[in-house]
Amino acid sequence: MPRNKISSHILDHLAQQRRVIVADWRFYVVYKAVARLFGYVPPGPTKVHQVIRELCGSHAIGPVEGVSGVFRITIPYASILPAPQEIVLQEANPAAVFSDFTAAAYHNLTNEIPNGIYLTASRGLSTRLPLGTSPEDWLDIPEPRRRTPRSIDETPVYWSQTKPEWDFGSAIGYCQGCPIYITDLERTLLDGLRCPGRSGDALEVLRMWKRAVTTVNLDTLIEYVSRFNQTLLRQRVGFLLEQLGSTHRILDEWATQSVRGSSARLIADRDFSPTFSKRWNLSINVPDAILSELREDS
Repeated sequence: MPRNKISSHILDHLAQQRRVIVADWRFYVVYKAVARLFGYVPPGPTKVHQVIRELCGSHAIGPVEGVSGVFRITIPYASILPAPQEIVLQEANPAAVFSDFTAAAYHNLTNEIPNGIYLTASRGLSTRLPLGTSPEDWLDIPEPRRRTPRSIDETPVYWSQTKPEWDFGSAIGYCQGCPIYITDLERTLLDGLRCPGRSGDALEVLRMWKRAVTTVNLDTLIEYVSRFNQTLLRQRVGFLLEQLGSTHRILDEWATQSVRGSSARLIADRDFSPTFSKRWNLSINVPDAILSELREDS
């Protein structure tokens, strides 16, 4: 155990929060809270790095292999608590959101096992606070570094970026009792339709929509589609909703705004098909059996 009182207070603070995985930015936040509580001089980056080095030297913490700036607490209390990969990645990039295939599995939309871990990060500033912090914690503290490790424990990690204006539709979920940011059900469905390759494949995405038909919030889904403001997305969503037996007052308006073109396909990464929806001006480039599956019991 460290002999430095500040380091000991920081470990006590982390133990009270039941934290096992801690990034360098969180040490900064906790050090600031400890300094305020015990009347120490507020820390700067150099002081924080000194504390991290001391804790590593005393074997109270150790680096997470392959993920810079993230540490695992090794003192006894932490040995009985989970340290899932998702928490390591959330500490590495606290504004990122678990998305696509990872979110689909979280929402029980797929029976497939994801081939890695999927996250999405904004290209600009994010309005999401790092989990376990408050706005006051970030006064006079630099914004956390956003790291993007490509693998963790030999599991591939797949990152995507989104425009700041499209950085919406996230919620707080839990992984083995630990909080994470994850795309909500409606955003997960739309992301699958927009980038099917990041959610298994196109046919699995359509089955996800089928599985979600009784739980999806249509008003939220429609709002998200409107925020993307893409005609082709409206066509795809409108067609799918009607195939699934869902109705909404805005669908007629969307249908009148639909346009034809070589890109007007239900699935973007599949070849154009002569099978066509006149109402939605859309090439229906999936097998008839899949459409029949969507309509079953709808």
